[in-house]
Amino acid sequence: MAASPEVRNNASVPPDQEAGYKRIRRAFLKGGLGAAPVLLTLVSRPVLGGQWRVVGGGGGGGGGKCFTPSGFVSMPTSQHGQTYYCSGRTPGYWKQSQHFGSWRPPYYPISTKWPNKQEATKFKDVFSPSPYPPDTTLLQVLELMGGPPNDVARHIVAALLNAAAGWTPVLTIAAIKGIWTEYMNTGGGTIGYFEPTAGVKWYHDDIVNYLLSTMPL
Repeated sequence: MAASPEVRNNASVPPDQEAGYKRIRRAFLKGGLGAAPVLLTLVSRPVLGGQWRVVGGGGGGGGGKCFTPSGFVSMPTSQHGQTYYCSGRTPGYWKQSQHFGSWRPPYYPISTKWPNKQEATKFKDVFSPSPYPPDTTLLQVLELMGGPPNDVARHIVAALLNAAAGWTPVLTIAAIKGIWTEYMNTGGGTIGYFEPTAGVKWYHDDIVNYLLSTMPL
C-alpha cells in the first residue's frame, strides 16, 4: 500500500483546515489522490495563488518546480539550494477576456472608462526596443502568431504578467525586461540572443522554452 501523504504544518491549524487534512487522508487511503506519493506543504499565507503548494511528486494544482535563468542552464546538476515553484500562465491564458481580471496594475489589457478610467498598456511603454507600431498593446502582442520576434514577444509579455501576479518567484519584472532588451540588441541588426550566464547564448527557441518552464498552468 502506498504511504499516506505527509502534511507539514507551518502554523497553528484552524478547525476547518484540520478537517481538510482528514478529508485528504481519507481520500488518499481510498485511492482518490492516485497511487503516486504526494507531499503537501500548508503555508500560513497564500503562495503562488493558492493555499497548497506541491513540494514533491504527484503533480497537483500548486505549480511546478522552476529555476532562475542561470539555474536552468545548469539543471539537473544544480539541485542544491533553495527550491522554487512557479504557477505562471501561458500567453493563451492572458489573452482571454475571462482572465482580464488577473492582470495586475499597472498593466491593463484594454482601455476602460468605468468604473475607473485606464488605458491599455502599450508594449513600447514596458519593453525596449519595440519592433511594433507605437500603439501596439500588450494584449495585441499576446495575440501575435508566428516565429521570431513574435514568439519571444508574446511569451515575454506573459512572463511579465505572471511576475506582476506573483506567480514566478524566479523572475523579477526587471529581469524579464532585461531578457527582451538583450535579445533585441545583440543581433547586429537582426534578432539576437540572451546570455543567462557567461558564455551561454539563448536564441529565440531557447528563450521561449525557458519562459514556458515557468508557466506550468
